[in-house]
Amino acid sequence: MKFTIISQCLALLIFLDLPTPILPDTPNDTYLEDMEPEPFLYVLGRKRLMEAQYKCYDRMAQLPPYEGEGPYCNRTWDGWMCWDDTPAGVMLSATCPDYFPDFDSSEKVTKYCDENGDWFKHPENNQTWSNYTLCNAFTPEKLKNAYVLYYLAIVGHSLSIFTLVISLGIFLYFKTLGCHRVTLHKNMFLTYVLNSTIIIIHLVEVVPNGELVRRDPISCKVLHFFHQYMMACNYFWMLCEGIYLHTLIVASVFTEAQRLWWYYLLGWGFPLLPTTIHAIARAVYFNDNCWLSMDTHLLYIIHGPVMAALVVNFFFLLNIVRVLVIKMRQNREAESHMYLKAVRATLFLVPLLGIQFVVFPWRPSNKVLGKIYDYLMHSLIHFQGFFVASIYCFWNNEVQTTVKRHWVQFKIEWNQRWGSRNSNRPASNAGPPSNDIPVFICHQQPRNEAATENGEEGAEVIALEIIEQESSA
Repeated sequence: MKFTIISQCLALLIFLDLPTPILPDTPNDTYLEDMEPEPFLYVLGRKRLMEAQYKCYDRMAQLPPYEGEGPYCNRTWDGWMCWDDTPAGVMLSATCPDYFPDFDSSEKVTKYCDENGDWFKHPENNQTWSNYTLCNAFTPEKLKNAYVLYYLAIVGHSLSIFTLVISLGIFLYFKTLGCHRVTLHKNMFLTYVLNSTIIIIHLVEVVPNGELVRRDPISCKVLHFFHQYMMACNYFWMLCEGIYLHTLIVASVFTEAQRLWWYYLLGWGFPLLPTTIHAIARAVYFNDNCWLSMDTHLLYIIHGPVMAALVVNFFFLLNIVRVLVIKMRQNREAESHMYLKAVRATLFLVPLLGIQFVVFPWRPSNKVLGKIYDYLMHSLIHFQGFFVASIYCFWNNEVQTTVKRHWVQFKIEWNQRWGSRNSNRPASNAGPPSNDIPVFICHQQPRNEAATENGEEGAEVIALEIIEQESSA
């Protein structure tokens, strides 16, 4: 899903930035030997064009003769599309073909049959003419949008990698933050980092490199395999986060003290199955160059389980909201304010868990709404890692308190060592103010670092703060 949206926009960007080749008038015409090789996207487009031509001639041969009265225009192939027998004086219209990315399939192409039963001829060259002008009339605007979305992808994934690496460093360095839930966070963060890294490599090195795609080395297919695997791991670790929240608030899914190996099996192990099946099926049934084409139903081998994970996550969040609303009705004291914040935080987690693909599964056909949809979905997709790192780490009260406490302790030790400031500063300043109410990322009092380093993880308290935590900032 991510890969489909990115590839479509980038394909348009690459295509429009390349010179336009001259198509031969007939299949028998050949190119001169000294002409430069066609870009790879044109090769694919010409292949689809030739397939459409063969299907058209086969269809025209099988259709019965025209049975209407009066003059009519004969069925024909105009070089791009197939047209049936048409009564005189009729204007036909059809959607533009999608052989090449700069043709907008949402626009219309028209062909007129005049009163004498002849197809309209262009006055300049007196040749039969079909009106394809609207098919690429908005090419400059589409090129501008493609550039914007391309750089949005690069910036978004780069910023996500930067913030996620810092978050991983914080979770790994400060041992007091260690618990089951943080372990899930770290694994999900790692999938974001690896997935964003592979996407940037693919966008920068593979897709724009027509010669590389033409040579079709095994390395680009291996890169595609790992991208699909990391994309699936990303969404299944989101599912693990949803399962964990649902387990703590509503009902137990994985029993026996939340054994993490179940989550490891679901997050890292299960995605390997559909990814491997897809790779084998792609190599056997649809072995295109670098596996760039999206015109195959084999992608549902991966996208099907991913969509199932998103739907399950969506219902988990709905059930969590249901339970919280019920408890809000039962408790009308000051505690109900916390429940309300928990509900808001739950709804805020919707884009972070990938539920936007369930809520907005299809792109609107309207141009303005479609453009808004593109920018909204691309922002959520490319900056998703940045949002996750901000919510789960940077805006978390306990993370902020832990970092501030260590920073104050570091300054005190530095001043004591170098004597640049008063070394008699009270040690009590190293901790948070006494009137602060701590919020714990693991929903319990922090354990001592020695116990954490030995791998001990105490049982986590099942409390409603687990969601309110994310909106505490």
